[in-house]
Amino acid sequence: MGDESTPASMKALARNGRRSGPPAAATILDVARRAGVSTATVSRALAAPDKVAEETRARVIAAIAATGYTPNASARNLRARSTQIVLALLPGISNTFFAPILNAIEDTLSAAGYGMIIGDTRHSLQKEAHYTRFILAGQVDGVILFTGQIPRDGDVASASGRVPIALVCNEIVGERRYSVFDVDNRAAAARATTHLIAAGHRHLGHVAGDARNIEAVERMKGFRLALKRAGIPPDEAAIWEGGFRYEDGVAAATRFLALRERPTAIFASADHAAIGFIRTVRDAGIRIPEDVSIVGFDDIDYASVIDPPLTTMRQPRASLGRLAAEDLLQRMGRDAVDVPPIRERLRCDLIERETVGPVATARSVRRPAKLQREGSGAARGGVT
Repeated sequence: MGDESTPASMKALARNGRRSGPPAAATILDVARRAGVSTATVSRALAAPDKVAEETRARVIAAIAATGYTPNASARNLRARSTQIVLALLPGISNTFFAPILNAIEDTLSAAGYGMIIGDTRHSLQKEAHYTRFILAGQVDGVILFTGQIPRDGDVASASGRVPIALVCNEIVGERRYSVFDVDNRAAAARATTHLIAAGHRHLGHVAGDARNIEAVERMKGFRLALKRAGIPPDEAAIWEGGFRYEDGVAAATRFLALRERPTAIFASADHAAIGFIRTVRDAGIRIPEDVSIVGFDDIDYASVIDPPLTTMRQPRASLGRLAAEDLLQRMGRDAVDVPPIRERLRCDLIERETVGPVATARSVRRPAKLQREGSGAARGGVT
């Protein structure tokens, strides 16, 4: 067909060398051409301006203003392998102990433009493997571990050079690559035990945690240290290892009730366990603190509302979360390679409530004659 068959509008488009409709958005190539630099230099001026000469950076900025170019934040983050997300990995999300720490982490991260996701391993190798793949795939910019261990199934440590990791509450013995934020568990446990000794108690028991947990180990050491300083030999039959859960306190209370010579005071390594102990012995007719005194550890919300309110060691949980988040923000920054790992060990405070009394009021040194005859069957029933 000849030129006569071509519509006038098409002829005009051919003459003008452009299409009708809105103008195309400026690209990074437009900026580079106008500034007289490469597209790589434009990207560098946006992502790492301190690495570009001031005069070159000024030309790039002027070119952006002249062309109306809008940098694609998503693409820039993809190239920099940045997700603006931090993974908090817990051993059990149902444990209310973690809530104030997580709140502080989220507040600090969100103020800096980051988000947080929570993973719950529940001590499952399968779940640990899932989160290991998640980390190694670059799905997060940083990790905060509450588990006391690096995920076991997969070498997540190989990613630690580019994915900063902070440990909260639980250190990893011998590991120096990661920042650690915890409390002085040994000193706090010694202070809790000393508080019971100062009330006149000389026969003390301990509801201990899991011997594989570094926090539990340190609190056990603090308990024994306080006894040693006071010249009191430990009663090994009154040290009950188990864990930090309510159920562990119930189990310890059952063993306490079965003793012929019972301690007059108990240091529990966690408030959940202390509450389980209190509920169980109280249902068996033991009064607190008249018959037995008890001090817990953590100061969870329930500690102040249980009857009677629990004397405990308060962990500065919000401070732990804030410090860990601030550390990650530094490490996730442009100059993270120059930021060495740090160690922050905070002090716990003794919160005195109503579960500690003088030893003179403790009547339950020996088991009542009726229980001696009948055995500990009733005690084994526990609490529903």
